[in-house]
Amino acid sequence: MSRQYVQSCFIVPDIEAAMAEWHRVSDVGPFFVMAHVQPENGIYRGKPAELEMSCAFAQSGSMQIELIEQHCDNPSVYRDTVPAGSGGFHHFCYWADGTIAEEVEHYRQRGIEAGYLASFGDLNFGYFDARKELGCFLEVLEREPGTLELFRMVAQGAEGWDGSDPIRHVT
Repeated sequence: MSRQYVQSCFIVPDIEAAMAEWHRVSDVGPFFVMAHVQPENGIYRGKPAELEMSCAFAQSGSMQIELIEQHCDNPSVYRDTVPAGSGGFHHFCYWADGTIAEEVEHYRQRGIEAGYLASFGDLNFGYFDARKELGCFLEVLEREPGTLELFRMVAQGAEGWDGSDPIRHVT
């Protein structure tokens, strides 16, 4: 079984500046921004955890680009890789064929820890710490209508995009 990665993510210190630079340097866009979101039921390395972040999404061919700015000082899988005030690559993402619980077991059998498990509305997702094995985290998303629609909207936004309205805020 081969997983199809659909997203690559970068942690950034300033999401507005990062979107502007991605657009200026690579012509990627438009970016769809979800500002100051707080995942629910967060479990970071086995313990309850709160997190606040902004996320921006743009499409480049078959790959979605995600930018994340963490707003709080709490420990997180983002800070495990990229210290506050700096930026860098964080993870690849794919859709689960089943549930996040099944993915936890899949990675547990391979000696890879679930670094963060949470939900956002109807979306359940998890980050698995494969830095030792692969050099990055892996994010897994359960398929649910709202997130599938977000991915569709981001991909459609890039089709024939003329460079106008490069930053679009969504709820």
